[in-house]
Amino acid sequence: MDVATGSHARTMPDPGGGWAVTQRGPLRLWDQVERAVEAWQEAGEPHQRGFGITVSGAGQRVWIGSEDGPGWDLPI
Repeated sequence: MDVATGSHARTMPDPGGGWAVTQRGPLRLWDQVERAVEAWQEAGEPHQRGFGITVSGAGQRVWIGSEDGPGWDLPI
């Protein structure tokens, strides 16, 4: 859930196996989760020590390895 925008995502077991995802609000939160997992996997699944965060007036960015490495922006 993103309190600032009212966006939320929910997963529920699918009767046919797997998971069903419901997303509501202006941000597609589950899509962002999937992109973050893919970036982590593409970076070789580093330990959490390999992550950093940069916070500035322009926003917040999580990165892997270095500030200019792979990463994603957090909602503000």
